Amino acid sequence: MPLLRLIRRWRGFTLIELLVVIAIIAILIGLLLPAVQKVRAAAARAQSTNNLKQMSLATHNMNDTYQVLPSAVGNYPSSANTQGVTHGTVQYYMLPFIEQQNGYNAMAANHPDSWWCFVGIKTYVSPSDPTAPASGMPDTGSPRAGSSYAPNEYVFGMPGAAPTARIPATIPDGTSNTVAFGEKMMLCGPSNNFVVTFWGETGGNCGRYTNNAQNAGTIPQFNTLAPPQVNPSPVNCNPCSLNSSTTGGTLIGVFDGSVRMVSQGISTTTWSNAVTPADGIPLGSDW
Repeated sequence: MPLLRLIRRWRGFTLIELLVVIAIIAILIGLLLPAVQKVRAAAARAQSTNNLKQMSLATHNMNDTYQVLPSAVGNYPSSANTQGVTHGTVQYYMLPFIEQQNGYNAMAANHPDSWWCFVGIKTYVSPSDPTAPASGMPDTGSPRAGSSYAPNEYVFGMPGAAPTARIPATIPDGTSNTVAFGEKMMLCGPSNNFVVTFWGETGGNCGRYTNNAQNAGTIPQFNTLAPPQVNPSPVNCNPCSLNSSTTGGTLIGVFDGSVRMVSQGISTTTWSNAVTPADGIPLGSDW
């Protein structure tokens, strides 16, 4: 009798008991998964915020060092080629000011033009960007590194122009009211015709709109008639505007060094006024 009781005491789980346990575990996982996803999204948003803040503050360091900001593409700090490349972008010349001096030196020593941006820069890649490869290199053949952010060339100046922008002279509307950088999907558009944003290049097939007239050969990202897209699918995103996968809005860096979320419902008028640095028009309540 004692042996029989011992055998009964150590019997295994029945099939029903196992199914109940599995069901409970599945329910717990279902409850936990959204919380984990929210934590990951919050961490990615915090990292993207930090990236934008670094870039926005770097513009002030550049301005303090050279008394001028770089144009979209050109030589810097003057129109003469003094930095080792024939042309460079805002994000190229910014490298020493975000603790990327080695990348800056490597670029200057190994290529005469910043379009061959073979150095991956973590600060230029948003962890929220679903199109950004882990390496930060959407083009591994050349190779060229991508960016999840775009500079506001309404302030920095047209590609090929001599550097003339200065803080605060070029921004009479106020540094807290003018966008400096914004989130931008690295790969945008259908797979058979997508546009890649490289930090060593600017321009593209889209033009900048000024007074409802398109100026060919200027910026694709800061279109005053197209507020940022929020969480579009990569194949449906607009390469001629900012866009992000951040829930609730698009993160932007402002020239005062702060970072804010632009809501999906921002009006075209308010967005246009926030992008242009000297229109003299107060921003709307949706800013």
